[in-house]
Amino acid sequence: MSRLAKALVLGLVTGLAGLVLSATPLGLELEENFGLDGLFMLRGERAPPPEVVIVSLDKPSADRLGLPNEPTKWPRALHARLLDNLARQGAAVIAFDVIFNEPRPPAQDLPFAQAVQRAGNVVLFEYLKKENLPLTDRAGLAQGEVTVERLISPLPALVQAAAATAPFPLPKVPVKVSQFWLYKTGAGDRATLPVVAFQLYALSAYDEFLQLLRGVSPAHAAALPRSRAEVLRTQGIQELIQHLKTLLRQEPELGERLWRAAAAQPDGNGRLLRSLVHLYQAGDSRYLNFYGAPRRLTTVPYYKVLEADTAAAMPVDMRGAAVFVGVAESLQHEQKDGFYTAFSQASGLDVSGVEIAATAFANLLEDFPVRPLDLRAQLALVAAWGLLIGFVSLWWRVLPGIALLAGLGALYFGFAYFRFASAAQWYPLVIPLLVQAPVALFAALLWHYLDTNRERRHIRRAFGFYVPDKVVDDLARNLTDVRADKQVVYGACLATDAEQYTALAETMEPEQLGALMNRYYGAVFGPVRDHGGFVSDVIGDSMLAIWAGASAHAEGDLRAQACRAALGIAQAVDRFNRSSGAPALLTRIGLNAGPMLLGNIGAVDHFEYRAVGDMVNTATRIQGLNKILRTRILVARESVAGLTSFQTRALGVFLLPGKSKPIEVCELLCAKEDADAGTVQSCALFAAALADYGQRRWEPARAGFGRWLEQNPADVPARLYQELCERWLSTPPGDSWTATVRIETK
Repeated sequence: MSRLAKALVLGLVTGLAGLVLSATPLGLELEENFGLDGLFMLRGERAPPPEVVIVSLDKPSADRLGLPNEPTKWPRALHARLLDNLARQGAAVIAFDVIFNEPRPPAQDLPFAQAVQRAGNVVLFEYLKKENLPLTDRAGLAQGEVTVERLISPLPALVQAAAATAPFPLPKVPVKVSQFWLYKTGAGDRATLPVVAFQLYALSAYDEFLQLLRGVSPAHAAALPRSRAEVLRTQGIQELIQHLKTLLRQEPELGERLWRAAAAQPDGNGRLLRSLVHLYQAGDSRYLNFYGAPRRLTTVPYYKVLEADTAAAMPVDMRGAAVFVGVAESLQHEQKDGFYTAFSQASGLDVSGVEIAATAFANLLEDFPVRPLDLRAQLALVAAWGLLIGFVSLWWRVLPGIALLAGLGALYFGFAYFRFASAAQWYPLVIPLLVQAPVALFAALLWHYLDTNRERRHIRRAFGFYVPDKVVDDLARNLTDVRADKQVVYGACLATDAEQYTALAETMEPEQLGALMNRYYGAVFGPVRDHGGFVSDVIGDSMLAIWAGASAHAEGDLRAQACRAALGIAQAVDRFNRSSGAPALLTRIGLNAGPMLLGNIGAVDHFEYRAVGDMVNTATRIQGLNKILRTRILVARESVAGLTSFQTRALGVFLLPGKSKPIEVCELLCAKEDADAGTVQSCALFAAALADYGQRRWEPARAGFGRWLEQNPADVPARLYQELCERWLSTPPGDSWTATVRIETK
């Protein structure tokens, strides 16, 4: 077969492979989760429209107003005051992402309903509830079940007072949110909250819209309400949306003529009318064009709007604004209504439901959602791209082919990024660049290898650009061993850190510092080695040691060895500090146990034998807690559970920095045989006070910690809990209080 024929065959195969993958759900998932997310990360943030404002029902507002942390329990009379303030300041539309389906006393519901009616521009949220109903045959025997969606509306009085109601269904976490529904089939094809809010917002240009429609189709214009007031009076927002959607989808040419007429309008309402026409020409869902990390949209705490009685006191200008009211917390551990998006991993925060609704509204307002290629256009692009790179990969020799393929990939990526950043046009990236290009490249290399020995040498040289020769040789001999050189094991992890190291490094010459640290680590490494562990990492003044067993049966022995090593390190450091002649390197120690991945970790030509897992990360966080509590050896409670040969002091439950789950922490004091009666009694005293604290018995707890402080006046944990007891005595916490102590800084 000639080189031209081979190149054409490889091009056809590459194009067909991309074509098939693009037409599958897996292809779409890859493009959404990696391609679209990557484009968002590269583009970064963009300016949101100033007309969109979020009023957040957040914890600062709850604290300021003395309200419960659950926003659904807030008095509706406050919402009435909020609405009056927003209406006075000229808000164009107000959308609540809060369900009001449970009745409250008339003193709460009536003022709220009256405020909703006075505002005349309020959209209330409808909840879409899924229910599983059993299916039975004629004999009554179970035949399975069917899932139905039921719409839960607000209270009838609120529905009557509102300008409109609408659902806003979103997937449950951890599903990533990339799209939003314009219309929801399970809710009777009702328009969703962003669409209803946008149509209500666009009623300001309703007269101009009717005039444009009369110009292109007088008969259709006559079938619509004659004014904005008539639309609101008949509560016809949903009906108006359904009518316009049906009209413009059944008659696409009418929509095109109407859009051209809107495009001829001057700026201002002309832009709004164009966005409105495009809304009804679109499908049932759109891809969200996020503006950046969570809270990128203008977000104002609830209490600030509630307390602003004048325009000057209002945090932002509300004239003509679309205001969305809902839960939008600024801290990860306080989020209750968060959804995973393209920006979640970078920011550590999920996007709240109300912010997704506001983002969807802003996209409709700007008529600037993410626009994927039409399926036919995408398939044609992927097929043509595969044909091109397959041909290029095999037609040219190895090095020129790789260079040309890289150049084509860079051009394609640059064009795709430019179109996304400038026009929100979404071109596929993963399949063309990460599937088709590698497949074409390596297929071409393999074909060259099979053809001649000279081409095999070229392939080996090509691989040499990516991995060292030794790694290539190992892979060629036995790929299985390399892949299998990792395993999940149970083990213990011990992390240490030396205080005053930075200050010491500034006062010593590098040679002196190096010699000192060598002696220091000689003292620290000894107990680890003596008790069966091995040192995994050493960075500056920090060390990470690992104890790993072949099975979970040895886990008790592993934890005991690690605890003995921790006590041995503390003693060894004391001896070192007495003999070093330099300022003392007081060493903090943290210990945790659990499953971890152990093996060769790395890439290309650099691998390290080390442990990876949440257990390792938690050990370092526990070590850092020593700095705050002024303790020396801290361990996770589970790490010493069942070990009777050590004296520990329970310190309570802490939420450590960067962690989402709290952990119970103990102080490791000494071996059991070294603990005198006073130490045992003191630990029992502290444990009793801690138990009183956990049961909200503040006065006995404060007294217990006070007795501990009489014996140990410098003890930071006891001082911390005593201060907390005094705080709760003066200001009792709510029902949702837990004994967890939050640590905000490392």
